[in-house]
Amino acid sequence: MSLARNTAVAQAPGSAARARFRVQSLCAALLAAAVALTLGACGRDEDDLSNGKALFTQKCGSCHSLTRAGTEGQTGPNLDTAFRAALDNGLSRDTVEGIVHRQILHPRRNSVMPAELVTGQDASDVAAYVAYATHRSGEDQGALAQAGLAGATTGEQIFTAAGCAGCHTLSKAGANGTIGPSLNDLASSGDVKGNPEDYVKESLLDPDKVVVQGFQPGVMPSFEGKLTDKQIQALVEYLLGD
Repeated sequence: MSLARNTAVAQAPGSAARARFRVQSLCAALLAAAVALTLGACGRDEDDLSNGKALFTQKCGSCHSLTRAGTEGQTGPNLDTAFRAALDNGLSRDTVEGIVHRQILHPRRNSVMPAELVTGQDASDVAAYVAYATHRSGEDQGALAQAGLAGATTGEQIFTAAGCAGCHTLSKAGANGTIGPSLNDLASSGDVKGNPEDYVKESLLDPDKVVVQGFQPGVMPSFEGKLTDKQIQALVEYLLGD
């Protein structure tokens, strides 16, 4: 018995060492798993609100009004009022995101909205931004405030960010919209009344003042207060340039 007790005592330090080793191994394994999860998240598709806002203003803003995005399109539903009552009654923004995502991919039958205007992760980003922004007071902050039109500086960037391509044809921009008149060869177009630069500025700020024959008033939103003076000038020069 004495020998057994002594042996047990002698083995105790070894057992403790093995226990410590097992704990250390477990900790190392958990750390490795945490690192793997972190690295895995880098490649995971996650909603990007800034990308969603930028794409919304480019692809959707010419038809839809959404206050936080600074868009005032009239062709489609106002997205602030569309979800107002439901959100006030407790509808979750996650549910709104799902509704918007389905509408992007599968618009209702006979809708003027084309299917899959954006796809894949871009569609998810747009849906996430709309769900975030709809019927939400205040203004976007930080990087989100600069996404889309606010961060555009060149004429080409502004044309794209403002969603002009959704309504107008402009070959140098790869735009083929037909809701509004073609902007090709605008400087020499017979549609231009008076000084071309003044005409384009007026069309941006007061689009219903002169409406090209064959097109409807009340479709193009005013960019007054949406574009700075520098942005307006850059866009005018881009539209009238070669």
